[in-house]
Amino acid sequence: KRLRAFYDKKREEGKLYKVAVIACVNKLLHWIYAILKNRTTFQDIA
Repeated sequence: KRLRAFYDKKREEGKLYKVAVIACVNKLLHWIYAILKNRTTFQDIA
């Protein structure tokens, strides 16, 4: 849900589809890296 909201926000800012999708992929990579670095489990707040 948070990722979808992020995508929708980028589209509302006027970003192209591909740019918005790549921004979401980048956010996912940051989340995955943080999970692996901290050795924690993923907990979706939404």
